[in-house]
Amino acid sequence: MNIELRTTSKLFLLASFVSILAMTVGCEKDDKGTPKPPDGEGKVALLNAVFGTDSLNFFVDTKKVTKKLLGYSDSLNYVAVTAGEREFELKGKDDKSIVKKSFKAEKDKHYSILAANSADGKTSELIQVSDDLTAPKTDKAKVRFIHLSPDAGKLNLSIGETKLAENIAYKNASAYKEVDAKKTSFDIVDPEAKETLLTVKDLELAKGKIYTIWIAGLQETNDEEKNLQANIFVNK
Repeated sequence: MNIELRTTSKLFLLASFVSILAMTVGCEKDDKGTPKPPDGEGKVALLNAVFGTDSLNFFVDTKKVTKKLLGYSDSLNYVAVTAGEREFELKGKDDKSIVKKSFKAEKDKHYSILAANSADGKTSELIQVSDDLTAPKTDKAKVRFIHLSPDAGKLNLSIGETKLAENIAYKNASAYKEVDAKKTSFDIVDPEAKETLLTVKDLELAKGKIYTIWIAGLQETNDEEKNLQANIFVNK
């Protein structure tokens, strides 16, 4: 009798342990067996180089994150997104989808989503680049270059004779470079033609700040609204 009771007690304890273990393992997934998304948030900004657009909204997982319509060459400052695979979409004010793509956002990381289109304006796409917001050294600022002109070749970004970025192709970003925090002019140069396409004059660089100089538009066009232009985004 006593032996039977002890055996039953042990079996009960074993069954209870297995049940608790199953519940613990099971909590890592939802009811459909899908892994839970990672905790935490990343942040994304948007640079709109889609010429011919003047009224766009930006969506993350079907949620509108723009407070006002975005035009060509406009930017959207960082918004928080749940870490994991996220869907990003641009829609017109008529709610018609223009372009949509999924990217992964990691916890505590910053990204820029680049909205670009083909030279004929018929095809749009989204590109993700990582943003290194590590603070620069004392008395310094950080600058990078992003190339979003579909008909321009590889380009350089220079301060006088000093090249900060070399041979940056369309839809690509350079690494950040530290520069003196002072009023500075930047040249965007076609190295093959040895021609300065654009100059950003007297940009006031503040200590500890991080900047993106990005170009959009067409090098060869008769449409003034599509002319090549340089834009400044303050990352931090």
